[in-house]
Amino acid sequence: MNGIPIPKRRTTYSKSNKDDVLDNIIQEYCLKRNQFNPRKSSPDLFNKKLQHRMKLYYNTLSSSPNKY
Repeated sequence: MNGIPIPKRRTTYSKSNKDDVLDNIIQEYCLKRNQFNPRKSSPDLFNKKLQHRMKLYYNTLSSSPNKY
């Protein structure tokens, strides 16, 4: 199987190309970093809504007349 030789691909990076790649990575990182702040507490919306529903439920139970 000594057919046509396949030339090996050479990738040469110039300084400007490396800088462009690095700038793109930094730019994307900055976008992601602004969306997440580990020091800020997250709003636990599910838990708050559940507590609200349970309070309403128990208030209706306590205010309803006994069936027995």
